[in-house]
Amino acid sequence: MAIKKSSIELKRDLKAVASNLERTAGEISKLAERIKDVDVVAVLHLMNRLYKDSDKLKAYADEIKDGRIVRAKAD
Repeated sequence: MAIKKSSIELKRDLKAVASNLERTAGEISKLAERIKDVDVVAVLHLMNRLYKDSDKLKAYADEIKDGRIVRAKAD
């Protein structure tokens, strides 16, 4: 089954997912502050991974905006 989304919709979805990842990283930080004996290094590693993935998705969205990535029509 082909996904039938335009480049504009794809860009919007990528930015939304990136925003969700950043929000999740913030929530993890708040939860970790309330947990006794939390492994701070592990939490920071997880948060860093979420932020890196968010940055990648935003970069893809920018490439779509610039026309370097174009969603082809489904056959």
